[in-house]
Amino acid sequence: MLTKLEQDYTIRAYDVDTRGKWRPSAILTRMQEIAEDHAIAVHCGRKELVEERGMAWMLTRLHLEMKRYPNLMDGIKVVTWPGKPTRLFFVRHTMFFDARGEELGRATSLWVLFHITGRFLCRTGDIGENYPYDLSHGIALPDPGKIKLPDNMKHVLTRTVAYSEVDMNSHLNNAKYADWICELFDLNILKRDSIRDFRINFIAEAYMGQSVDLYRKDVDGVSYICGKTEDKTVFDASVIWENGGTTL
Repeated sequence: MLTKLEQDYTIRAYDVDTRGKWRPSAILTRMQEIAEDHAIAVHCGRKELVEERGMAWMLTRLHLEMKRYPNLMDGIKVVTWPGKPTRLFFVRHTMFFDARGEELGRATSLWVLFHITGRFLCRTGDIGENYPYDLSHGIALPDPGKIKLPDNMKHVLTRTVAYSEVDMNSHLNNAKYADWICELFDLNILKRDSIRDFRINFIAEAYMGQSVDLYRKDVDGVSYICGKTEDKTVFDASVIWENGGTTL
């Protein structure tokens, strides 16, 4: 079974920000797509899970560290491999390299299997040996844990999930959360700085047309963000900027 997948990719215009640098949401999109390609290659893709077994992959936690951001039209290599699953979590490691083979960044994410009609989490053993892993590949980053938010976070903005932001299930696409988070920062920061460390816990779905209240607080160089609806938390996140960002 295939325990590691490598893909070459060219950074296109729709992948970059105003500086011509790889945008964080585009990084998350590339991670999501190579994870899907690997799942398909090991017979754990949409056909086998959704169509035949009524289960779907759901991203729950992610930790991304970037050393350097590639530019428009740069060629990169993306490498992904599964780690050893726990009882409920599937672990996935991803690394990014430039054309010379130098590391650009790395990430580790946790995924679960969700029963679509039953609305419950499935155990990792439900797909058994179809999820291949090889411990000799090592890890990109340690398994992401829960994000501990500071008290008294400030309400910054309320957003409504738009048509252009949802996936085929009418949920806010995982990668779009990165855009929402970046857009909470001053434009001057976005024009001159880059995110060095990005963490997010996906807690509940946000649906098309739903309003989400966004909160933020900066503590000791870390910006904490969370999104809430009236009755539940949608996500928690933290961001560290390469040059320190700014405080509200």
